[in-house]
Amino acid sequence: MATTYEWSFPNFETDADNKVKVIHWRYTATDDENNSATMYGSDGETNDQNFDTITKEDAKACVLEHSDTTEADMKANLDAQIASQKAPALTSKTKEW
Repeated sequence: MATTYEWSFPNFETDADNKVKVIHWRYTATDDENNSATMYGSDGETNDQNFDTITKEDAKACVLEHSDTTEADMKANLDAQIASQKAPALTSKTKEW
C-alpha cells in the first residue's frame, strides 16, 4: 500500500514589515484506503522571511530546522497512527442494562 505525505501551511503571522514571525503547519499522511493521520504545530522561530517571497519549500525547511524531530520520524509517527486505526489496541463497547 502506498502512503502519500503532504505539507500544508494554512496560516502565517507577519509583522508590520510583512516579515513572517509564525508559521502554522500541518503534515498529513493518507494511505490508498483513505485512512489518514495529521501532525500540526506552529514555528515561532522563523528567519524573518518576507511573506511575499516565502515558498512552500522555505516554510518546510524552517519548520524542520526548528523541530526536535526529523521528517523521517514524522512519517513513522503518521504511519503508526494509520496502523493503529486499522488495528486498534482498544475497542470501545457499551452495555445496555
